[in-house]
Amino acid sequence: MKHFYSVILCIFLFLCGCQPAKHAIQKPQQKVVILFDNDVHCAIDGYSKIAALRAEQLAQTPYVSVVSAGDFVQGSAVGSLSKGEYIIDLMNKVPYDVVTIGNHEFDYGIEQQQHLMKRLTASCVCCNYTSTVTGKLIYAPSCIKTYGNIKVAYIGVATPTTVTSSTPTFFQDENGKQIYSFHADDVFDLIQREVNRVRRQGADYVIILSHLGDDTLLDNSVEMIGATTGIDAVFDGHQHHILNLKVANAEGDSVLLASTGTAFLRLGQCTIDTTGQLSVKLIDSQSYTSRNAAVDSIQATIDAQLSDITNKVLGYTQIPLLDVVNGQREVRRSETNLSDFLTDAYRAYTQADICLMNGGSIRHSIPAGEITFGALFSATPFNNTMHKVRCTGQQVLDALEVGIELAPEENGGFMQVSGLRYTYRTDIPSSVQYDKNGLLIGIGDTRRIVSVEVEKNGEWENLEPDKTYTVGGQSYVVVNKGASGALRYLEELECEHISDIDAAVLYVKALGEITAEQYGQPQGRIKHVEIDDDEDDEDDED
Repeated sequence: MKHFYSVILCIFLFLCGCQPAKHAIQKPQQKVVILFDNDVHCAIDGYSKIAALRAEQLAQTPYVSVVSAGDFVQGSAVGSLSKGEYIIDLMNKVPYDVVTIGNHEFDYGIEQQQHLMKRLTASCVCCNYTSTVTGKLIYAPSCIKTYGNIKVAYIGVATPTTVTSSTPTFFQDENGKQIYSFHADDVFDLIQREVNRVRRQGADYVIILSHLGDDTLLDNSVEMIGATTGIDAVFDGHQHHILNLKVANAEGDSVLLASTGTAFLRLGQCTIDTTGQLSVKLIDSQSYTSRNAAVDSIQATIDAQLSDITNKVLGYTQIPLLDVVNGQREVRRSETNLSDFLTDAYRAYTQADICLMNGGSIRHSIPAGEITFGALFSATPFNNTMHKVRCTGQQVLDALEVGIELAPEENGGFMQVSGLRYTYRTDIPSSVQYDKNGLLIGIGDTRRIVSVEVEKNGEWENLEPDKTYTVGGQSYVVVNKGASGALRYLEELECEHISDIDAAVLYVKALGEITAEQYGQPQGRIKHVEIDDDEDDEDDED
């Protein structure tokens, strides 16, 4: 709730009359245009458009840059099958000038992430990603670009939740010790320190490439603006919102906050005009039809290389299998027929008692008709492998409790299930507790989970906290401490670690055809109830 009030306070201060920025404004001799994106997530068709927009602007001014606020190498088969390599090819052709890293840049592992950033011709900046072993930053915190008579500094910042929203074990050594940090405790201080440093170096304007999100619970961009000074604009990513507004900083000065949504829904254009003023325009990507022939050529080559794999038909579905319903990412807050299908596939492969899968691992619906390899890959594009573990009923209860912590709001850790059904309430405050890195450390006295049952021989029985169960699922959740690490310190059982895609392929082939009778609707595995005060009073009287 404190985050909500901080957002209101920042906007209130602005509406009450923000003062001009305290630093002297240097006016450019010719306008400067900065094109920006965030959360592209492998929507590669947009790269040709932003390259075309870059060319158009270069015809008007020599001072044009293209920047990104992160999450570009993951999101579909074109990213996953090449581990981000194809995306870098396209970005280099645009070309990009400066980027920061999103949490999904790490989805193919630390080594691949570093390799991709070395291949990228753009500068990668991030002021809060350090090695805890050396104490040094992994990337430069900022870079300064000169446009004629002015200098613009770009500072990068990644969400501190990266250590849990990507794969937690990637950031730990073999003993589970954290070896990389995103500075959850002092990220705003690091940003302010870097702003001060680039100002001393002569930066006339400071732009933050932020992968924090504008209303996340921890360390969001609105709070960052409200806690700092000296920033002119923030290009924000992480939450896929479309934003173009002004927010007050710590001294009441107005700061531009902009975000293009996701998948190139908008093309961001920030202009510093010859009066020294900044403005942002968000261009609808569907309405913008110009393209760049050189980028199109690379995209055509990529499409040809992938088509033999992605177009391979595996089966048929009578109905669409959905992750998004009525524009909402329902897999992050409720059961869908796609989550039922996938968890059934993983449980069938692992032969486990139950399957647990975080909703954030599901990224795309599967349309009705022929099921292709590409459709399955787009649905779960993270290159997970299948695992089977033994755990207690209590650990399962904890994992479910963590999953519904934010319900009915979206939560990537929301647990989809097979071989299990559960009921939860949202009228009870969550008592889930985390460490500074977002890993579960405990749950208090109150719980939102009302009941949990497991299926045994076609019958349902209550899950017993002291009893052990076998759990099958993706490596992210069951062995790599994903979804806040609720499932960890488990005994791993024998299971061939094929990819989650291959497990889904086997299930599709076994079914042959997915019918409306099987998966036409969610099967009632997850139920949300609320008990109002009147019902409680009646119970008390009885």
